[in-house]
Amino acid sequence: MVKGLWIAVGVVFAGVVGYKIIEKKNPALLKKIKGSVAEAGNKVNSVISDAKESFYEGYAQA
Repeated sequence: MVKGLWIAVGVVFAGVVGYKIIEKKNPALLKKIKGSVAEAGNKVNSVISDAKESFYEGYAQA
């Protein structure tokens, strides 16, 4: 268990260092990635809303 904890800490540390390096070298890339993630989240939310609406419509007819 301790070994897994150290691995997790190492991965987090490497992620933070990588983020800082990318932030200094190419800040536009981070903005593009954040925009893409936000857009994907909006699409997923839309799909879930549509599925929920379809379920309610189908359930109401049953």
